[in-house]
Amino acid sequence: MLTEIPLGPRGDRDHIRGALRDGSFLVRSTVPESLLDEAYGFLRAFFDLPAAAKADCRVPGGNGQSGYAPPQTANAEKGTTPDCGERFCWGSTLPTGHPLRVRFPARYPAPYFPDHLVPGIGSALRELQGRMVRLQHDVARTVAGALGAHPDYFSEMLEDGPVVNRAVWQPPLDPVSTGRVPAAEYRHFDLINAQPRATAGGLEVFIDHRWTPVDVPEGYAAVNVGTVLDRLTDGLARAAVHRVVAGPGQREGRLSIAQFCHPAPWTTLAPLPIPGRAERPHRFPVLTAEELFQRTAYRMSRLDSRHQPLEHPAPPGASAMAGHARRGLRHLGDRI
Repeated sequence: MLTEIPLGPRGDRDHIRGALRDGSFLVRSTVPESLLDEAYGFLRAFFDLPAAAKADCRVPGGNGQSGYAPPQTANAEKGTTPDCGERFCWGSTLPTGHPLRVRFPARYPAPYFPDHLVPGIGSALRELQGRMVRLQHDVARTVAGALGAHPDYFSEMLEDGPVVNRAVWQPPLDPVSTGRVPAAEYRHFDLINAQPRATAGGLEVFIDHRWTPVDVPEGYAAVNVGTVLDRLTDGLARAAVHRVVAGPGQREGRLSIAQFCHPAPWTTLAPLPIPGRAERPHRFPVLTAEELFQRTAYRMSRLDSRHQPLEHPAPPGASAMAGHARRGLRHLGDRI
């Protein structure tokens, strides 16, 4: 079970920092369960459409942030198993003439909603996005306070930053396939991301050298550390590594939603001074959010065809550590 942290200024600093080291934690969600169920109903109706109808919902230039994507096309610096889920993504753009949209148009594609195929889906997904953004900003303020920063420190980074929402439908597995991993291991290179309860289990996160099931009860959301927050804290907050596993006896499909909050592309990602933490050499060089995005996207495109498994940190003293040092940064496993 993941650690739960309270939202607001009264949380215990050490407790919250411990949850950040795990990389994933639970918070009470402010998203109405009825809205989540409504969104899942619309999305299931969309994924049940004929393949040709869904294919017409692919968005040229969507960059994995807008429209439909069929199975096994998402870049993830994949492990040994390719991702087999269908996806539908949406977000919000900025006004024409906004300097961020002018400088970084690929980061702000226009959202697309197939209301002509599933009437009402656009309204429900836009409402869900707004509610989840507010929840994530509440989490960002809580985390900032626990790290000794001003409560609005991360919210300022996220202002006008790209927000990507992703629904993934993983169809039922046949009995022979039970127990396999239908989605590659991955990290996300955002600041944080949130996942409300899915329609079935199977999500796992790598904590303390083992895979831990992520059970999200009703009324809660799982929040995950992205590589941006990992860099900003010099590794105190650890970017979560996830996978989805079809458990023993699991036959039903799985529909899930996640929202990814990225800093505005022009944000400079410099290490954050953290009170109470011993001084140490900085692990990461200073980059802008866009430079990190572009570098990671390039590595994803290079590694996508290799299907390499992610390499996980070995326990202290294990001989595998030398191998990890030699292999360097080949195990990013990030997703947009």
